[in-house]
Amino acid sequence: MQFVIFIGPHKVGSSQLQDFLYRNYVRLIQSGILYPMIEAEGLSFMVSKAIIGDIDDIPLPVNAREAHNAFAYKMISEVDENRFVPAKHMGLPRTRQMFRAIKKQIEFVQPEAVILASEVFSTFGVISPRLIQTLLDEFPDAHFRVIANLRRVDNYLASWHGERLKAGERLHPLGRGGLQSYYDTTHFDYSQILEPWVNAMPEADFVLRDFSAVRAGGTIADFKEQSCLNFPKNLTTPAPLNPSMHRGVQEIVRRGNAQLMPEVAESLRDFLEVVTPELDLPRSMDIEMYGSDLRRDMYERFEDVHDFLCDMTGETPFFANLENMLRERPIPELEATAIAVSKLQGQLKRLPDDDARTFLQNFAL
Repeated sequence: MQFVIFIGPHKVGSSQLQDFLYRNYVRLIQSGILYPMIEAEGLSFMVSKAIIGDIDDIPLPVNAREAHNAFAYKMISEVDENRFVPAKHMGLPRTRQMFRAIKKQIEFVQPEAVILASEVFSTFGVISPRLIQTLLDEFPDAHFRVIANLRRVDNYLASWHGERLKAGERLHPLGRGGLQSYYDTTHFDYSQILEPWVNAMPEADFVLRDFSAVRAGGTIADFKEQSCLNFPKNLTTPAPLNPSMHRGVQEIVRRGNAQLMPEVAESLRDFLEVVTPELDLPRSMDIEMYGSDLRRDMYERFEDVHDFLCDMTGETPFFANLENMLRERPIPELEATAIAVSKLQGQLKRLPDDDARTFLQNFAL
């Protein structure tokens, strides 16, 4: 049986892809493609969809919408006692029961292919290669096709750093101490993601994609093509999910996380998420987060990683526009922040939290 595993990593359209697979669960099964649910809530919800169609007035259960994130987090928590399943995925069974649920769906549906999709899979190798071996052991007769979308690291880190800020983390700015913390992680060294999968699955097909090429046609369309599966027509295609934080407000959020009480900082972030898209701000891609010296350092450190990708794929270069890592963007981050603050201060009446409003009113660079 064919297994297609999408391992992300983060900020490459993973959320939209999972939403697409989830929403089309029934149509996909009818076409021989199983995107398995992993616990009772998700399975029950899908039975309802199969019988009565979409249920618009019922909230989508997170363990169905992000089933394989839940699955991956639970697997990790069972091999590393210091890692916990995020609160939104509470109520999960043990992984042995999840594997049983997947196997029973395979037994009864008899699909031609199974899709597993989660950006959390990208962490398996660095946390414990046993996690990858477990997939092999549970499905010994499967042929695996592993797909990963990779972003040029300067663009990726600007998005990932914003994602961490969005979650309330207290961080240094990328251009002033934050970048260096990523150099020895999977967020910079993609070989740490990929080598354990290759070592565990030497017979698997590996498909690595430059996200700049993926983005042109969309993550969903690219996944359909790269998976080599026979997707049916007229599937529901959701809008992109989880947009990156605009670079012009990252410093506002960063200082809010550091200086405000957590609930106040959360109110500020919620306000910015709603209001920022309405403002006439410079394009994120035109805002410089690093500076020329850090760009040169990042480029030189990334050369070995890029060589690894070239060797693995036989594509030289893997990132066609790699030299653009050295090119500074036209608008310095703090200049973009000043523009954002000026515009946001005209929207303060929409910010309900008094402390957050005072923080933004008095914000100074």
